Amino acid sequence: MLPVRLVRALFRPVDIAWLVYLRLGAGFLLALEHGGAFVWGRVRNYTEPRFHLRYVGWEWLPHPPPTVIYIIYAAIVAAGIAVAAGWRYRWAAAVLSLGYVALLLLEETEYINHFYLYALVAAVLAVLPAHRAASADVRAGRVAPAATVPAWTRAVLLFQIGLVYVFAALAKLNPDWLAARPLTVWLSAKAHYPVLGPLLTQPSTAWLMSYGGILFDALVVPLLLWRRTRVWGFAWAALFHLTNVVIFGLGTFPWAALLLTSLFFAPDFPRRLPGFVGRWFRTRVPAPATQAPAEAPAPEPADTPAQRWVLIGLGVFVLLQVLIPLRHFLYPADAHWTEEGHRFSWHLMLRTKDGTARFRVRLPNGREEVVLPEDYLTHNQLRKLTDNPDMLLQFAQLLAQDYRRRGLQPVAVYCDSQVSLNGHPPQPLVSPELNLLAQRRGWGHYAWVLPGPVR
Repeated sequence: MLPVRLVRALFRPVDIAWLVYLRLGAGFLLALEHGGAFVWGRVRNYTEPRFHLRYVGWEWLPHPPPTVIYIIYAAIVAAGIAVAAGWRYRWAAAVLSLGYVALLLLEETEYINHFYLYALVAAVLAVLPAHRAASADVRAGRVAPAATVPAWTRAVLLFQIGLVYVFAALAKLNPDWLAARPLTVWLSAKAHYPVLGPLLTQPSTAWLMSYGGILFDALVVPLLLWRRTRVWGFAWAALFHLTNVVIFGLGTFPWAALLLTSLFFAPDFPRRLPGFVGRWFRTRVPAPATQAPAEAPAPEPADTPAQRWVLIGLGVFVLLQVLIPLRHFLYPADAHWTEEGHRFSWHLMLRTKDGTARFRVRLPNGREEVVLPEDYLTHNQLRKLTDNPDMLLQFAQLLAQDYRRRGLQPVAVYCDSQVSLNGHPPQPLVSPELNLLAQRRGWGHYAWVLPGPVR
């Protein structure tokens, strides 16, 4: 049983303005992310490859033809716009989340941390009543308008945002990050930037940004939680994320991070924004009966089935979101080298790897053929494949299947690989004498991966 005070706090009604604000911002940004894919050509990462790399357990998924890929992208854009408008909102949010999940599952090399975050946020939005104010669903009479929502709707999102920052801080406590190695590599590639180039390539800049990143990820959530430091915490977040825009780009993520970080302000904060935005919220979003304070007093908690299901759902979500990022500790090797448990763990811009790989296919007559993966994969796939042991194994298996389709029966596939982690000297990821066809994919540790650099 949860303490009565906690249950009362979770079900206290709060101003719905923050949730409408999130619906508008998230719908627009998530639609923009994949709308831009049509313009910049990212969609071709799904339509052009001969081979498609999949997560363990999802190899059975058939790869849809290009037309279906374009339909998925269009559905994501349309669903994002529908979420922002509050039109058929719950269905739209579900389609938005499933669209992001589908693209993650259809091509393993397309994993990006913020795509995973977007899928989670859209899934959470699908169960929140963000369409109960200033929405097409209210105007059409499909749902009754509301001025408040339960406080747990906001708490679950603040928990998720805070978790991203906390795990990002913990992940940075590794020898290479503390030695400023990743940022030294990244910033050395920015020497051509006008005005900023000479500053970014100074060794002290990499050290400052490395330790500044740790401090930011570790301290921003406490600063945002305390009312007296909240404005300063958000100002620091704005400086941090906008600096990333200037130096690294990162697509829509810095803007989405600012959108989500702003939710730490009081639930009625959109009404107090200056200019048109504040006026729109004050006139279009119904206000609670009592606006001072913005959070109305909570009723005594009632032990209803609906509340029990909400608490169970929250408990399961919280448990999964805490445990999944910790799974890399179950593996005996360095996740930055082996990639085991690296993804879905909020290892945000944590390490840089550069690798090369070529494969040797041995036929029954003893002859070996050299295969270059770039003959089969796109540039983006190749960039991810060369430093990932599981992808090397998967490619070897796909290569063997391709040979069999051509009437040949390979007896072994070997890989000559060289990988540099965080600027360390390149070294083999797998033994060139290891027959990859004799290995099996799985969720366990790959003992055949060679040790990484001493750090």
